Amino acid sequence: MAIKHILCSFLISLFFPCIIFAQDSLDWEKCQKIAFENNSSLKIKKLTIEEYRYKYLAGLNDYYPSINISHSARRSGSDSSASNSFSTGLSASEKIFSLKTLSSIKTRKISYEKMILSYYLESSNLRYELANAFMNFLIAQEKVKVDSKNMDMRETNAKLLKLKYESGRESRGDAMYANALYELAKTNLQSSKRAFLSAQRKLAQYLNLSLDVVITAHGEFKIPPVHISFEKALANIEKTPQIMLLKKDIESAKEAMFSAKYDLYPTLSASQSLSWSGDREFPSSNSWSLGLSLSLPLFSGGITHYRNNTKAAKLNFKSANENFRNEVSLIKTNLATAYDDFLNAIDAARTQDIMLRANEERYKETQVKYMAGKLSFLDLENIEQNLVDARLNRLEYIKNANFKKNYLNKLLGIELSAKE
Repeated sequence: MAIKHILCSFLISLFFPCIIFAQDSLDWEKCQKIAFENNSSLKIKKLTIEEYRYKYLAGLNDYYPSINISHSARRSGSDSSASNSFSTGLSASEKIFSLKTLSSIKTRKISYEKMILSYYLESSNLRYELANAFMNFLIAQEKVKVDSKNMDMRETNAKLLKLKYESGRESRGDAMYANALYELAKTNLQSSKRAFLSAQRKLAQYLNLSLDVVITAHGEFKIPPVHISFEKALANIEKTPQIMLLKKDIESAKEAMFSAKYDLYPTLSASQSLSWSGDREFPSSNSWSLGLSLSLPLFSGGITHYRNNTKAAKLNFKSANENFRNEVSLIKTNLATAYDDFLNAIDAARTQDIMLRANEERYKETQVKYMAGKLSFLDLENIEQNLVDARLNRLEYIKNANFKKNYLNKLLGIELSAKE
């Protein structure tokens, strides 16, 4: 029986993987892990990093010795006589001094380092999008529950109004209106269920899962705490991938400026060779050579090339510095605004929690008064609508507070795999 059970489970997981996946409820940490392993954007960035690493390693060969081996065999002559000649040679050459070559290697290294930072930036952006998608999923899941509670409340009131109308204690219009509110609540519930499916597909997209996978998730649906002070956030901004990338842009522009100047610097190279030649396959006659070559370019790119090229590189370097200052100022301003928005969203969400508890209590009191005949249906409906609005508003305020937190984390460059 155990073997049959194992075989059955294997076949189900093979042909219906989404059923197996749906058995595990996802929390935020599981979503992080799955996205880290499966997300296509991160995979592409990882492959690009490897590509640039190999390009950098290939560039190092510009300063390594170049070694060649050659062998030739030739027969020549006329109809009456002919002779054979063989030669074998080994040669090597290397650059001893070339600032232009060194600059090229440094540029490739900077490009490699920029790709690593670009990966960190992509990871941070993915965390932001995934966190929003996860929160949207939790909100949609919670909204289905809230709309279901609202529908049950509307249904109870509609039945109550129908009984009171039939007994002559309530108007026909109020009974119809109560029933219309119940029908509206049913429509809202269906809309929430469709929104839930849409949120599920969006979350599956970031996890790189099939869009028809059934996902269940759980998490702390609450007002987020203030996890960092503004002073600390401002101090950490210099370490974010976005700022580090801007610094690498300056470093790259600086190296390009040096490289332009190196067009007038000499290049020193060395060469060595050893060869054998004769009329046999393995000739005994040999020769060798050693040489140094010093090259000093004057107008290799044209008469005005050096002057114009160096001026362009200097302007590019100044532009990179100016762009850095502008971007850092903009990011810090955005950070200050985002931090204030986050605090405001938290305060608003806390206030809405208080409002919800007050509306729940008011509805209970109003329901008792209505049953005792002390209030009209319009008074009950007004308090009821306040409760419905308070329940829905609470979802939106908590969602907004969490979205503000996610955006703040994005500005701080917090990566996908980082813990809360």
